[in-house]
Amino acid sequence: MTLLLLILLALVIWCMRSAPAADFYAAHVYPAISSGLSRVASFVGVSLMEITVVVLVIAFIAIIVRAVRHRTGFFKCLWKEIKLLTWAFVWFYAAWGLNYYRSDIFTRTESVSTPYEEAEFHEFLDEFAEQLNGNWCAIPETDADAVEQHVKAWYATLPAEVGLCRPKEWQHPKRTIFNRIYSAVGVLGYIGPFFDEMHINRDVRPLEYPFIFAHEYSHVLGVSNEAEANFWAFENCRHSTEQEFRYSAWFMLLTHTAGNIRSLLGDEAFEAWLGTLRPEIHADLEASRAYWRGLRWPWLAQLQNRVYNVFLRSNRIADGTKNYGQALRLVLTLSDLHDHETDGQE
Repeated sequence: MTLLLLILLALVIWCMRSAPAADFYAAHVYPAISSGLSRVASFVGVSLMEITVVVLVIAFIAIIVRAVRHRTGFFKCLWKEIKLLTWAFVWFYAAWGLNYYRSDIFTRTESVSTPYEEAEFHEFLDEFAEQLNGNWCAIPETDADAVEQHVKAWYATLPAEVGLCRPKEWQHPKRTIFNRIYSAVGVLGYIGPFFDEMHINRDVRPLEYPFIFAHEYSHVLGVSNEAEANFWAFENCRHSTEQEFRYSAWFMLLTHTAGNIRSLLGDEAFEAWLGTLRPEIHADLEASRAYWRGLRWPWLAQLQNRVYNVFLRSNRIADGTKNYGQALRLVLTLSDLHDHETDGQE
């Protein structure tokens, strides 16, 4: 088993250091692994990711307790702990994490990031405000089945060169066990890499749900970059024929990129632009902020943000948690990259 672990570890490290190897993994290995692991996970209603983490923590503690009770030597105990953590490391990266090291979306689509041009950006902001105002609607409840059907159908239309896996009918959101903690730290969803499961916080509001579903499902399909996941979620929802999906797309893009827009426009111009949005949108923004603020534990949210920021930076996401807001650059460059016959209102 030790030899097998060392071989797998060497393969993982090789893929982390070789872009062609990581691309081969993402294109040819991950689709099979994801399909198999998510199929196994589909037979269990709750999150296998959460159960696995609990088991790993218990095993880590049990090794120490057993070593103390049996007076096992320090280095023997340490070796067991290292092997346990190495297996977890290999499992994480072999099952999903190597997607962090694949080529970015610009390379995969043979595109070049559009340089900032003030006139073009202001034209986009006019369109942004028009789409927000035109697609506003009240969304009183979540139709989870309709969201899943649309999201999967749209992803299935993407060409192979964008580098996403094909959707599978058995891939559904898993029920979370520690949902209250996710709300406390502001996590609206996440992928469980050990079994390639998608998780959506059960407190997510109906307005946010379509975008969050599309974002998290893009991770299952092989997207690791958070800005790219936001881009695909935006594109997915804005191409819907359903108004509530389109409003979710533009509203959530605003929540993720408001800071970027403000930095480009300046405070005064940004506030003037916000003033062009209808009052109902401002009410939705305030309601969203108040809702999540009421569920958050600030000290724990700050700790989680710092840890996750370090994690992202260590996996080639140089912007860390700020990467979420970089979707604006992708939208400006790639939003017209594909012409789908299922397009809704533009």
